Amino acid sequence: MNEKKYVIYIILSLVYPIIKLIYYINGFLRMRAILYGLIAGGITICTGIFAIYEYKKEHKGAGKPVGHWLAALIPLMIIVLTPLVMMLEKGSQWLQGERLTVLIIFEVLAIAQFVTAILMFRELIFKRGEDKLMMPGIGFVIMKTVLTVRNIFRKPEKTLRKIGLKKGQIMLDYGCGIGSFTIPASQIVGNNGVIHAVDIHPLAIKTVKKKIKKGAFKNIKTILSSRNTGLPDECVDIVLLYDVLQMIRNKEKLLEEIHRVVKPDGRFFATSEHLDMDEFMNILTKGKLFTLVGQKGKLFEFKKKR
Repeated sequence: MNEKKYVIYIILSLVYPIIKLIYYINGFLRMRAILYGLIAGGITICTGIFAIYEYKKEHKGAGKPVGHWLAALIPLMIIVLTPLVMMLEKGSQWLQGERLTVLIIFEVLAIAQFVTAILMFRELIFKRGEDKLMMPGIGFVIMKTVLTVRNIFRKPEKTLRKIGLKKGQIMLDYGCGIGSFTIPASQIVGNNGVIHAVDIHPLAIKTVKKKIKKGAFKNIKTILSSRNTGLPDECVDIVLLYDVLQMIRNKEKLLEEIHRVVKPDGRFFATSEHLDMDEFMNILTKGKLFTLVGQKGKLFEFKKKR
């Protein structure tokens, strides 16, 4: 378990009342503001501790992510309420001089805590089971936001061209999410190619279908499934698992399905994000299924063993 995110969240919870106390000593805040800070700090610290317990409990296959929901919701409320409270207390003077500085500091802290909470939530909700949907609706909404922002910087189309996706090919986008790679892949392969978009979450498939309808894409086929694709044997040129492998519980069964559908001369690409490199390589290359060919950016390239 990566506890750094949880530690950062709790530290930010401590910083919030401490800064308020400093400003109170210097005469910029009232005692009421200190009480608000202590209450908010205490609640978020308890929430962070509960989230750690919840994560460990989740590893045992139980527990709803209530603590993680609260960890994201509380700083979000602080972001909204802080300027409102200052405006009610200070009137037209709330955006003047030092008060504006105070507001900016508190808003930055709350935003940092909210982002940290999303990263904490991400570790929990990006888990997929075979029979039980592990990601709640609110989790998917957060994931959608994170992926939308990530796409601005990572340029999925550039990644797809780097791995050699070409016109007329058939690609399996396993764990397609919001279609970050599905849509640009569809444009690259053209009308003679096909993109199979697979995801366990109904909201993911619904999101991709909306994009298909909006863009009038005719070469994308969605599949709602935890693992089995229902595709014919050896029919796929490229299989893509981008930031997905760590979410899969039964990785061996998944690799067997990928091995079944990929063509003899096809390629399988996966990222090692959130996995120890030795663990990642052991998972992908053990047995008689795949062998490592090379690496293209963050993506490791594998081919079927003969």
